[in-house]
Amino acid sequence: MTDLPLHVRVSGDGPPLVLLHGNGEDARSLAPVAGGLADDHRVIAPDARAHGTSPRGTGPLTIPRMADDVADVLGGLRVTGPVDVVGYSDGGNVALLLALRHPALVRSLVLYGANTDPAGLSGRTRAQVTLTWLAQRARGLVDARARERAEVTDLMVRHPRIPLRALARVDVPVLVAAGEHDVVRRAHTEAIAAHLPEGRVHVVAGAGHGLPLDDPAAFTALVRAFLADLPA
Repeated sequence: MTDLPLHVRVSGDGPPLVLLHGNGEDARSLAPVAGGLADDHRVIAPDARAHGTSPRGTGPLTIPRMADDVADVLGGLRVTGPVDVVGYSDGGNVALLLALRHPALVRSLVLYGANTDPAGLSGRTRAQVTLTWLAQRARGLVDARARERAEVTDLMVRHPRIPLRALARVDVPVLVAAGEHDVVRRAHTEAIAAHLPEGRVHVVAGAGHGLPLDDPAAFTALVRAFLADLPA
């Protein structure tokens, strides 16, 4: 059990589907996606710890702890699994770790713009994020809010650290998607899919990292097509 309850938005009716937002955001950012999927799913969309209206809790702020939080959310809702999990950006990283740490809970994964290591990001993106993090840390010497922001940004600067070889243990269907102009390097996206026993890669032409936010209808259609292709 984790040390805190998360704020969770639940909508729709049908098979459960977990929807996980990106770094520095909360479930509201994916509300249009949740609405599009809620026609035939019970969409469970938590605010990650230290995001939105979920508290931070005690101890380190890490992606593995966020994965354990999701498992606790499902337990609290009496969802025994397995469930479909859709994760955007850092939410995709959390989804991967959920499958690794709690495999019985996961039926399938849709990952968009996920990475298993900071080196999976483009060099320009890593530099920009690192400069932001350093500025937040410096400001954090006198500003508690800046310290909090730096801790969240650190989840992109020094995390995650998921060995690609570990993905061999994720034996469920996984759609590894990214935009043609994503901040995640295409070679990294392809490597993630290649190391998954049932991974398939999909690059969205013309899209960037923010597709789920910028064009939720297109992203929802991508998720629906993948789920429709799964065995009953």
